[in-house]
Amino acid sequence: MARSQPEHKYAMVTGLTQLGHVVAVTGDGTNDAPALRKADIGFAMGIQGTKLAKEVADIILLDDNFASIVVAAKWGRNIYDNIRKFIQF
Repeated sequence: MARSQPEHKYAMVTGLTQLGHVVAVTGDGTNDAPALRKADIGFAMGIQGTKLAKEVADIILLDDNFASIVVAAKWGRNIYDNIRKFIQF
């Protein structure tokens, strides 16, 4: 949900989590902190983000570029695959 109120973000995260979905949230302000904390993965903006948003987020985008989320997901999947291969060995 783009341009949504912080309380709407929190309600959406809560609802989707209760339905068993994996939820990722992006935020940059203090009022986004509850949704960032509640989500399975919280992304905070490193340049424009507030200190509180950065503290509660799981990942901080240092360049404030949403394309970095895709790169982070690719890296994470690669690391996960390598760990699985190592454990099977």
